[in-house]
Amino acid sequence: MGRKKIQIQRITDERNRQVTFTKRKFGLMKKAYELSVLCDCEIALIIFNHSNKLFQYASTDMDKVLLKYTEYNEPHESRTNADIIETLRKKGFNGCNSPEPDGDDSIDQSPLNEEKYRKTEDLDSLFKKTPIMPCGNNQHVWSDRVKQRSITPSMSL
Repeated sequence: MGRKKIQIQRITDERNRQVTFTKRKFGLMKKAYELSVLCDCEIALIIFNHSNKLFQYASTDMDKVLLKYTEYNEPHESRTNADIIETLRKKGFNGCNSPEPDGDDSIDQSPLNEEKYRKTEDLDSLFKKTPIMPCGNNQHVWSDRVKQRSITPSMSL
């Protein structure tokens, strides 16, 4: 199935909305993981679905990242949906279609980055085989399985 532009608006069909949520949530967590590995940064991602069910991802310990966030007093970038729509309009997108890649986020193809990217691709199969489902103490099933394989999500590749 090929990719095509879609209208960025609420999906009316509940089943399609749930399927889209599940797929995009996984994609967002995967991108957060890749960003943390490739750019050596700390990431905390918190998602509440329509029924207030919590899903989270953290490149290190979630509590430490959130504590760092709450204690951060310097000016920083903070965006809302309205900010993103305005930025897209300024770039020439009408705000309804998903934007085309603009090439601004290309990765430097040094041998070190290529190796990190290859390792990231190798872990894709791990993520695909192991669903991300909430467990009791704010951990996820996949993180427990990753630990069993002696790989940690915060491990530098």
